[in-house]
Amino acid sequence: MHATIDEIGLPLQETLGRVFGQFSRLIVRRQTLDPTAMSRTDYSLLAALEHCHHEAGMRTSHLAQTQGQDASTVSRRLGLLETQGHIERLADPSDGRASTVRLTPAGRTALSDERTARTDLIGAILTDWPHDDLADLDRLLTRLSEDLAADAGSAGPSPSPSVHATGKA
Repeated sequence: MHATIDEIGLPLQETLGRVFGQFSRLIVRRQTLDPTAMSRTDYSLLAALEHCHHEAGMRTSHLAQTQGQDASTVSRRLGLLETQGHIERLADPSDGRASTVRLTPAGRTALSDERTARTDLIGAILTDWPHDDLADLDRLLTRLSEDLAADAGSAGPSPSPSVHATGKA
């Protein structure tokens, strides 16, 4: 029998809040201990650019939209990433007045190094978990991520909780 959202919704959202908060604190602690550690924002921006399939990169406004952030905030972060050599700006081929940003080889290396460090952190915490539990966790979090992304990309309001619980309107 499947639990309904009414039965599990409150504890689930509280658990997710705790997990995301604890993971954020883990990243902040890493930044405190390692001055080369990347902020959550920079990591997220570089990861989004890594998945950009356009050779010319991505416009700042589009990147900001994918991150759910203000374009001016993203632009400031990109300025810092550019001075660090992690991104480069190019003229937008579809509009020469605008620019796009893309990862540099140094940015790919920095992102890979940060990804390895974060994987090591979480790996140390999950070292005693059985493989099947880790696979289940990954599968379920991937599903949640995909559903959240689909909902964020939808034009209309979120469906009512009963639609999520039953799959029917």
